[in-house]
Amino acid sequence: MDKILSIDPSGTGTTGIYFTNGSEQEFFQFTNAYWKEHYFYLKALAKEKKVNKIVFENTNFINNRSKDSLNLIRLLGAIETLPIKQVQSINVLKVKELSKALFAGKANIPNLQYLPGRGKG
Repeated sequence: MDKILSIDPSGTGTTGIYFTNGSEQEFFQFTNAYWKEHYFYLKALAKEKKVNKIVFENTNFINNRSKDSLNLIRLLGAIETLPIKQVQSINVLKVKELSKALFAGKANIPNLQYLPGRGKG
């Protein structure tokens, strides 16, 4: 059975994490101003849960080369080095595209209810 971490990373804010191994499902969040602390948290969580797959949202867009943007890019690179059998990413634009389709009722995911969040989504 696959043990998967799905990660919405933030280099200097709150990283959202979903874990599943089929029957078990958990949500986690980690908030810290330093990208390395996000990495260490993810590494420890992956080890604790004995994860064999990671999926994370990535971006190659740096808006204004701010400290936050650069730290996010650093974290994305660090996630790819985690000692996990399979690490894959999905571009943030694809995530936003699916989000819009779900919210508009043009797409659905079985057993998932999609509601607008408190952020930009």
